[in-house]
Amino acid sequence: MRAVFAAAVIILLGASCFAEDAPKVQTTAPDADVIAVVLGRKITVKEKDRLNGVIFGALMEQYTKENKIEPTTEELDAFVQKTEEKEKLQEAKFERDSEKLKQELKESSITDKNRKDKEAQLQTFEKFLKNKRDIKERTKGMEELMKTSRRQIAQNFVRAWKLNKALYAQYGGRVIFQQAGAEPLDAYRDLLKEQEKKGAFQIIDKNYEAPFWKYFTNDSMHTFYSKSEGEKFINTPWWMMEEPHEK
Repeated sequence: MRAVFAAAVIILLGASCFAEDAPKVQTTAPDADVIAVVLGRKITVKEKDRLNGVIFGALMEQYTKENKIEPTTEELDAFVQKTEEKEKLQEAKFERDSEKLKQELKESSITDKNRKDKEAQLQTFEKFLKNKRDIKERTKGMEELMKTSRRQIAQNFVRAWKLNKALYAQYGGRVIFQQAGAEPLDAYRDLLKEQEKKGAFQIIDKNYEAPFWKYFTNDSMHTFYSKSEGEKFINTPWWMMEEPHEK
C-alpha cells in the first residue's frame, strides 16, 4: 500500500534495492581478493554480499552526475507537503479503522476465525499508531532537526525518481513495482550492459556473475506493470498520486 509506505517515510531512508552510495576507493586490495572492478574501484571478496549495491550504486551516481539530475526546490517542497498530508490522512484512517474493529470485536456473533483476523488487524493498526505517538513525543522541541531530516529524505526520493524517469526516457522497456517507487528494470539492465561493454565495470570472478545479473534478468522475481501503467508510474512521482481514500 503506497500510503502506508508514505506514512513511514519519516522513519525509513533509501529509494531502491540497490540505492547506496559507492564506497570510498580502496587501492591496497591484493589482486587475489579482487572479484570485480567498477570505475577503477576494486571490489574484494569481503564485499561479495554488497556486490550489486557497490556496482549499481557507483554507475547510478555517475549517470546522475553526467546528466545533472538534481531535485528542484519546488519538487522538494511538493514532496514534503504531500508526504506530510498523506501521513496525517493515513493516521486518521488507522484511528477510524481501529475504533471500528474494537466495536466489531464486541459482537457476540463473530466467529473465532473472524475474531482472530480482526484482532490481528487491530494489533497492526495500534502498533502503527503507538509508533507515531512515540515519534511525536521523542521529537518535541526538535522541529528544525525534523525539518532538515524531511528535506534530506525528500532529496533522496526525488533524486531517485528523476533518475529512474531519465533512464526510462533513454532506454524504455518494462517497469516493475517496488515499495520505494516504480523501477525501469529493462533500462537498468540495458545501461549496465552498455557500461560493461565500455569497461566501466568488470566482474573478474565469474562465480559472482550470474548472481549479479539475477535481479536484472530473472522476471520471476518481479511484478511488472502494463506498458501504460509503467509509463504513468515512472513519469508521475508516487507522492503526487491520490490514494482511493484521499479522493
